[in-house]
Amino acid sequence: MKLIKKLTALGLSAAIMLSCTACGSEPAADSGGLKIITTNFPPYDFVRQISGGTVEAEMLLSGGQDSHSYEPTAQEMIRISEADIFICTGGESDAWVDEMLKSVESDVTVIRMMDLVEPLCGEEHHHEEGEEHDHDHSHEEYDEHVWTSPKNAMKIADEIYSTMSSVDPDNSSVYKNGFDSLYSELKKLDEELQTAADSLTSPLIFGDRFPFLYMAKDYGIEYYAAFSGCSSETEPSAAKMTELIEAAKEHNSEVIYYIEFSTEKVADTVAEAVNAETRLFHSCHSVSDEDLQNGETYISLMRKNIEAMK
Repeated sequence: MKLIKKLTALGLSAAIMLSCTACGSEPAADSGGLKIITTNFPPYDFVRQISGGTVEAEMLLSGGQDSHSYEPTAQEMIRISEADIFICTGGESDAWVDEMLKSVESDVTVIRMMDLVEPLCGEEHHHEEGEEHDHDHSHEEYDEHVWTSPKNAMKIADEIYSTMSSVDPDNSSVYKNGFDSLYSELKKLDEELQTAADSLTSPLIFGDRFPFLYMAKDYGIEYYAAFSGCSSETEPSAAKMTELIEAAKEHNSEVIYYIEFSTEKVADTVAEAVNAETRLFHSCHSVSDEDLQNGETYISLMRKNIEAMK
């Protein structure tokens, strides 16, 4: 059972009292700006760019953490309850959010990214544009990686900007300037990705999970993948490996893709079987500490994906 389900309102209140006394006479510095916490990288990056660094932004997942197995600590829940805005995916992996909000009185405004788009179900088989699927999706999870399509990213950024301006109207002009700049770059990214997708002459072959359903649907990208985006599997079946290798041979694939923080084992095996190279395709879900230090953004990582497609 997840930690959040074990916490009662009394327990969380006690944790808050303990944290306050533990701070002694030197509480954390408060810049006076909005306090915004996000679960993962894309909304965190959008907040940074919209605010121009004028708000206190925090990201819960860092260094390659996986949201599907993430459990918040008591300290993290306290910080979320005290924030002005909390941005999460809103899918199964964030089920703890509602439980947390029931456990403590909080005025935090919550943005759930999946509420802003039409969710798609994860699929573990080859998908072609316009293909009809008759099988039952009732047992499948929705793909939570909604930001992988720049079209969705523009909707998410717009909602973040609108919420920031509503909660902090005194700085709405600052947020408007930051949002306009970000939206312009996202629009360019949208056009660049569409151009790259239109130039593809064969499906993309992923020897890995495929957390890119929204991108594939919006830009008409065909693909084969070892696992769905939310899959916890690490070893594909013999039939799946055969399917990937045969697809790569049929389409004369020169590149087999893997995603960030992957073992690359499956991609390497497929690539070796068809004499292809492997390349990284970043879902932007979580970034390494090194990427953060190097100033990587959602847009810079997505542009690297575009280059990897060429």
